Amino acid sequence: MGSISVHCLLFTKKRELAMPTIAERWIQQGIEQGLQQGIQQGIQQGIQQGIQQGIQQGIKQGIQEGIQQGLLLEAQEMLLELLEERFGIVPCSIAKKIKEIDSREVVKGLFKIAMRVNSLEEFEEKLKIALR
Repeated sequence: MGSISVHCLLFTKKRELAMPTIAERWIQQGIEQGLQQGIQQGIQQGIQQGIQQGIQQGIKQGIQEGIQQGLLLEAQEMLLELLEERFGIVPCSIAKKIKEIDSREVVKGLFKIAMRVNSLEEFEEKLKIALR
């Protein structure tokens, strides 16, 4: 073999060895880019899903709180109507205290008391005790 043939053969062998290395680098770069894009898409999808779930949960909680508030207001109104029916005009001080109660269960308890007491004054004393 001549020196040119040996040189070409060595050059060809080096090139064959170098090509897979370049191809491997490209593959590795492609994998890394794909992973980065996948991670970014996953994060974005996770954020969107989290936002959606948060909105849905917030709406559900808001509806529930609205229902509870409506039931409380209704119980307060019923108690005031009962007192008015039994004893006549309800003083603003008593009505204000009833409207400040934030527990439907307390209002329901006061409703039962209002059915049993003999006067508005007696109810007012029981109201003071209940609000302590």
